[in-house]
Amino acid sequence: MEPLSKTQQLFATLTLSLASLMMVLDYSIANVSLAYIAGDLAISTDEGIYVITSFAVGNSIALPITNWLSKRLGNVKLMILSLLLFVLFSAGCGLAHKAIELIIFRFLQGFVAGPLIPLSQILLLSIHPPHKKQMALALWGTVIIVGPIIGPIVGGWITYNYSWPWIFYINIPIGLFSACVIWMVLRKRESKIEKLALDWVGLLLLAIGVICLQILIDKGEEWDWFGSHLVRGLAISAFLSFILLGIWSFFHKSPLIDLTLFKIRSYTISIIALFLAFSSYFGSVVLIPLWLQQNMGYTAEWAGFALAPVGLAPVLFSRWIPKLLEKFGTLVLFSISFSFFAFSCFFTSNFNTDISINMVYLTRFIFGFGVLFFTVPLFSLSLQDIPPDKLNSSSGFFNFVRAMVSGIGTSVFTTLWIRRSAYHHSILVESITPFSKETNQFLTDLSKIRLDGTQKLEFLNETINTQAAVLGLNDCFFLMGWIFLSLILLVFLGRGRKSSPIMARTGHE
Repeated sequence: MEPLSKTQQLFATLTLSLASLMMVLDYSIANVSLAYIAGDLAISTDEGIYVITSFAVGNSIALPITNWLSKRLGNVKLMILSLLLFVLFSAGCGLAHKAIELIIFRFLQGFVAGPLIPLSQILLLSIHPPHKKQMALALWGTVIIVGPIIGPIVGGWITYNYSWPWIFYINIPIGLFSACVIWMVLRKRESKIEKLALDWVGLLLLAIGVICLQILIDKGEEWDWFGSHLVRGLAISAFLSFILLGIWSFFHKSPLIDLTLFKIRSYTISIIALFLAFSSYFGSVVLIPLWLQQNMGYTAEWAGFALAPVGLAPVLFSRWIPKLLEKFGTLVLFSISFSFFAFSCFFTSNFNTDISINMVYLTRFIFGFGVLFFTVPLFSLSLQDIPPDKLNSSSGFFNFVRAMVSGIGTSVFTTLWIRRSAYHHSILVESITPFSKETNQFLTDLSKIRLDGTQKLEFLNETINTQAAVLGLNDCFFLMGWIFLSLILLVFLGRGRKSSPIMARTGHE
């Protein structure tokens, strides 16, 4: 193959990043539009959650079979086919008139989107010479991280100013443009085609495990977690499915999940770091807007804007990360990243109800520096010792974990916030007695604004709820801070090298 010209490299890089952004936006773009969708389709908000869940389930099932699909069709053909089908099913989502139609189209949309992220990463590495691979990976990593942050902002703005179907219609021109550019620039750089049999047993076990786990995550709090027979059944089914999948994969000649990847220490460390860091990351992305909206009186749109500073540092400074990575190695950059993450979380754990929005912006801006020093080193570490013939399978599983962790982190920290808020509420209520000087003074002050007895108690309870919520939030971020500090110790086990051999080995011919 002849190397691409600089113009072709630029167009391909921007287009692959745009396609990735389109996909990660769709993970979260419907979140703030859920109430509008539920109202329009005459369903409850609880039922509407399946609009989000169905996309995640389809995506999670498709990611591990990306390796098989790419070898059957070729990386470029699969990328173009995925984009065209994504456009088709996005149109179906916008045209849906019934909830079941939207849920089916969202599942299909998520499924065909599965190959987009790993393939965009692989194609980016294949079209750039070794000295530019890290820069391309930095741009791609920034898109993957920032996408879920701006998704709710974009979704809220489109829904408010137009209507919810347009959050899906917006994919049509982007997807068609991306498919055309990729075909024009990369059609002569197709990967080798191999006829491999699909591991259908592994796929079935994976699908059962993912579906059970996703429903458990989404409905666990509503169903009282393990106090419910249904939740226990889902948990057992998911656990057994994943255990059987592991056993099957160990003995199968061409397994869906290549367990030999976990013999590579750097890859295993990257998966553990991904799981712990991303669960806390997505927990913070969800909790801050939720707290601002439910307890601090912010609108959904402005609560979403509170996350915007997280993306500033990655967008502004990511181009310098490859040079720093080459000079200092993954270990140093990870340590800097987790230090920023931890500092931001401990800072946030001291919030109170009088906190200004500027202080919220500051903590999110600091958090963004953690993101800046995290993404490229993480992706680099995950590829560090991967043989070229296992690149597709390693990328597919890595992104499968990333997709699943977003739901797990959101659910775990939302549940923890609810439980800790309830705990603090009970503690605060214990101090409210007729013999408390502070309580009597508070009620006396309320009399000055002409509230009657019932209104005073309602106002008092609302004040306690607000205080309990911020204390619960503080507990969550305090835990996140310690998780990030512990990750500094973990990365020492990875012993990151200063550069990633895969960057020099992968496909630029």
